[in-house]
Amino acid sequence: MSQYSELKQALQPHLDWHGARVSFLALFLIALVKVKTDTLSDISLGFGIRALAESSYKRLQRFFRSFEIDYDTIAKIVVN
Repeated sequence: MSQYSELKQALQPHLDWHGARVSFLALFLIALVKVKTDTLSDISLGFGIRALAESSYKRLQRFFRSFEIDYDTIAKIVVN
């Protein structure tokens, strides 16, 4: 099983999100570790998917535009 699949399966029980959002989060976290930077343009290159980096960049922007941090959920995920 790939790192992406394992991470997605690990996150799913803790997040009350639809599959596409959990998939994106798994891709984002893996890309963040790969590129070791915090700029969205660099992270979009680390997605490792067939989409253009520009498309991945726009996907990142859309995600963070409507993203609200739920610190309780994040704490539960980290503890588990």
